[in-house]
Amino acid sequence: MDDEKIIKQQESLTCLGVNVSDAVLRFGGKYELYIKSLKTFAADIIANGIYDLDCATQMEAENLRKYVHGLKGVTANLSIVDINLLLIEIEQSIKAGRTDFEKYQFFCDIIRKRCQEITDLLGADEVPAVSQGHGTADECRAHLKVLNKFLLMGKAKESEEIVVKLREKLWENTDNDTILKICNAVDGYDYAVAMETIDNVR
Repeated sequence: MDDEKIIKQQESLTCLGVNVSDAVLRFGGKYELYIKSLKTFAADIIANGIYDLDCATQMEAENLRKYVHGLKGVTANLSIVDINLLLIEIEQSIKAGRTDFEKYQFFCDIIRKRCQEITDLLGADEVPAVSQGHGTADECRAHLKVLNKFLLMGKAKESEEIVVKLREKLWENTDNDTILKICNAVDGYDYAVAMETIDNVR
């Protein structure tokens, strides 16, 4: 992509609330890797959705906080500024014991719209929908979570390896505790533990 197209792309992303310059710095100046990660995140949300308001109101507060916290981390890494600030406010309200479900509903509405706008602008690589997978919804979410997290870390090779292993070993008959352990390792950016856990799956 030539410089003129990159500048226009950056301007368009800025209009969508994305601080491109900050994000690219986080990605070590690798603009193309950042764009790939942004596309992956947007495509994931479009294909697999998020916990809607009905689901959120039925979740235990701590589980909802962890979910919001994870999305907050990803949107911070990608510098989707307005959505990140909204998630910060939602997490703070959960911690204070007065979950702001009105803000959560606004988040649900805006994240879908924003991700569609990002996809319309950048195009999208195909992301499998949960309903098209061969395992449980939890397994598919674990797979996508790992892929997104390691892409955001700039570990393209590792993300490829871990997704292959997940597809081979986690699509069927994997208990929730194992999936949770993998997700926790990914949350902690601990690639070695995530891979070791997958390798130990029989």
